[in-house]
Amino acid sequence: MAQQDTVLHQLDGVRITAKERNETILTTTSLQIIEKEYFKELPAIQLSDVLKLFSGVVIRDYGGVGGMKTVSIRGFGAQHTAVAYDGIAVSDCQTGQIDLGKFSLNNVEQISLNSGTPADIFVPARLFASAGVININTLKSIFKSNKPCNLRVNLTGGSFGLFNPSILLENRICKVKSDSMPLISSSLNINYLQSNGNYPFTIYYGNAGDSISQERRANSDVRNLSAEENLYFNFCSRGQMNMKFYYFQSERGLPGAVVFYNTYARQRLADLNAFGQVHYINHFSSKVVYQMNAKFNFASQHYIDPDYLNDERNLENLYWQREYYLSNTVMYLPHRRVSFSLSNDLMYNNMSANLTDFSKPSRWTVYTALSLLWNPKHLTLRAGLLHTGVANRTEKGAAGKNISRFSPAVGVLVQPLLSEDWVFRFYYKNVFRLPTFNDLYYRETGNISLKPENTHQFNVGVGYAKSLRKNRFHADCNVDGYYNRVTDKIIAIPNKNLFIWSMINFGEVEIAGVDVNASILYQIIKQLKIELNGSYGYQYAVDISDSQSKTYRHQIPYTPLHSGSVSVSVRTPWVDFCYTLMVSGSRFTLQQNVKSNLLAPYSDHGIVLSKDFKLKKITLGGKIELLNLADKHYEIIRNYPMQGRSVRVSVIFGY
Repeated sequence: MAQQDTVLHQLDGVRITAKERNETILTTTSLQIIEKEYFKELPAIQLSDVLKLFSGVVIRDYGGVGGMKTVSIRGFGAQHTAVAYDGIAVSDCQTGQIDLGKFSLNNVEQISLNSGTPADIFVPARLFASAGVININTLKSIFKSNKPCNLRVNLTGGSFGLFNPSILLENRICKVKSDSMPLISSSLNINYLQSNGNYPFTIYYGNAGDSISQERRANSDVRNLSAEENLYFNFCSRGQMNMKFYYFQSERGLPGAVVFYNTYARQRLADLNAFGQVHYINHFSSKVVYQMNAKFNFASQHYIDPDYLNDERNLENLYWQREYYLSNTVMYLPHRRVSFSLSNDLMYNNMSANLTDFSKPSRWTVYTALSLLWNPKHLTLRAGLLHTGVANRTEKGAAGKNISRFSPAVGVLVQPLLSEDWVFRFYYKNVFRLPTFNDLYYRETGNISLKPENTHQFNVGVGYAKSLRKNRFHADCNVDGYYNRVTDKIIAIPNKNLFIWSMINFGEVEIAGVDVNASILYQIIKQLKIELNGSYGYQYAVDISDSQSKTYRHQIPYTPLHSGSVSVSVRTPWVDFCYTLMVSGSRFTLQQNVKSNLLAPYSDHGIVLSKDFKLKKITLGGKIELLNLADKHYEIIRNYPMQGRSVRVSVIFGY
């Protein structure tokens, strides 16, 4: 058993540190992790750029730096995926989708993806309520005895007017505890990004061999500003508290779909998001650990359409949403091989708008999760039960249904040889996603009678990791097969006519697939290291709603049957080199799998040259990124052409 001061969480019942074991192997769930040491070498500027390397992930990218980016895991929609920022969920009660484009990588330390239930049982109950969780962990301040502050400035410029400066300032406020882990410290990260987004693309007229024209993307500019302040308190060897204050604002154009050779678009969108959150943890004893999380979140959205077909020839919609959140979690370890976790979360959301007769909905949600872990020598057994209680209210009109439902989960890990990181895993999870405020109340399409979208997840996998030559060589591989079933799927269908649609519980989807992840790391000499990572995903996701329908057992839209990625990194004393390849098979843009709805497969190549040099107390670095080397103008979403070949150059200064 590891010492208590080296442990912050309980991972599948085994107290471990990253140095002792391979985290992605010894877990009952499917877990993928990328550390900053590696993704800082990738051609990546946003969170979505890194997630594309994970297996089982489909990114919906509407093009350019400012285009909206959402993620789907193992065939589930974006509403089934939770995003946790330093352990606390990010939310959008209006749409249920998180735009990954707003997350910068400048102050991120680790990104991980759990398919199924979280690998760590000592987490808020809310994170058990999704089909998958993306965890974003930010950098923690580390100080040297003679340096009370750390400074890092990053300046990035690139094609199509990209300008992205950022600054990270860390301060040791009080050093009573120790130099490296002071009693009180802080960090401030400010990031600005702008781009005109007017990249060229090609329009093909008619069939193959017909005429073409070269156009430029219109109304694709973006300006983002984010600021984040963190305060860290280490009260004693057993108690810690972190406070985070976050601000984000964005003003961008919404590039339209290029339909019938029309590139015109003038719609604008302005977003503002501010939140404050507190995380407190206390190891009361070797057997009892407690954590508290609290958060207030405010978000506004301003949509403008100057070409809207109404009497005013203009449309301006304003939306405001607020969230109040409190979570308490206790973990009890009565025996070194047994642990329990009980978590209770209380959440209140409301939303308002400048629309006439807007219902002004609100929602109380209570999550309660009980988890049990038993870890005999060759086995880890995990069981969990989540209860979700929901009360919906509106100021105008009828409200959605109240909900009370239990969701079970169970997982098994078998390790035949304790001397080898070779395991077999299985898990089952039943969970659902609540109808969003848009699903329930959005003008004529909303339906207050909607039921939650129900899911069943099954996973069987095998993992193996091996280190040789005093850890200079390391290899690991995970292969997971899964079967998912979605019932009461929420879809939109025509109601009175083609212009008035309604949301109903009608769809049913069957998903079967395989995720493969492998990596090899070989340190030839102290300053020469080679790392190879690869992922492959097979995803058969079909509609089984109606056996008489033309779309019965057709692949669901924008879900490729095959996808994968490869990255190769070579670190030398003079320069670090990285090559990435991302491949996606053909997809269908609509439910009916016919040739006219087929979207061509694509591949994207990138090369990065980078290096940091230390000169006493100063660090100087540079990075050159060559993106989409083949200059392929592919589409991830139909009629939204992606950016072709481009260049980014970064200069880094650290103190």
